[in-house]
Amino acid sequence: MRNSARTRRQLHHGIALAAVALAAGIVLPACAGSRRSTRVAGVLRAGIAPIYPPLAYVKDGKLAGVEVDLADGLDEDLDTDIEFVELQWEELIPALQAGRIDLIMSGMSITPERAAQVSFAEPYLQVGQMAVIRKADYLRLYEEGRMNEPGIRVGVLKNTTSESFARESLPRATVVGFDSVDDGITALRGNLVDYFVMDAPGVWKITGGLLTSNQDLRGLYTPLTKEYLAWAVRRDDTALRERLNRVLARWKADGELEEILDKWITVRKRNIEVRTQD
Repeated sequence: MRNSARTRRQLHHGIALAAVALAAGIVLPACAGSRRSTRVAGVLRAGIAPIYPPLAYVKDGKLAGVEVDLADGLDEDLDTDIEFVELQWEELIPALQAGRIDLIMSGMSITPERAAQVSFAEPYLQVGQMAVIRKADYLRLYEEGRMNEPGIRVGVLKNTTSESFARESLPRATVVGFDSVDDGITALRGNLVDYFVMDAPGVWKITGGLLTSNQDLRGLYTPLTKEYLAWAVRRDDTALRERLNRVLARWKADGELEEILDKWITVRKRNIEVRTQD
């Protein structure tokens, strides 16, 4: 892995961009609200909300996950530097539209609402919403339809497709929003919610048997939805979207994409195969 590229991405994005701009003799616009892109030659600013392991999160004080490794590959294949800009999840699309970032790499799923605001590259992973429960409650909660009953509390990550699914499909349940996966899992352990719903990669990682600290939790591996994860660019940035698609096509053909996904989501294939046996 290219450690030098990763180290650069951990710098505060404002300092990093200012240094590049100074070296290149570029003066950045003073108006932060401008929709004009302030892209620096040789640098792509990728917005990331590091709240969703294993896709994008912070480990030992550094950005980590699927998106970070994919960005390392883009560094090399696009012959450019990917500088991550850490944002709140709800800030990602506005920042892209305003030209403060060039693309979103944050485990974002494709939805019609988002597609009306941004342009998505080809998907790099098919996922769906799944649920995590306490292992002790398996016999009480595993049956299909149990999630949508009065008195059932369903935790979700705010402003994500997990929240959209729960509010649209579980009208009888009480939906509780959380700011991060860690907050949701803590609430699940504390019996503040009965289910925590999130994207499949997170469920695979948390309940896949590799984390001994999570032996008290169990995943319900039957997908509740069918979704695709992809990177997003501005709707008028056709050139960048096409560049990303060419790289993705090559990665899919030579197995590089699968290798990165398997590194972070080691149990995804096994859990798909055994989910009907639960």
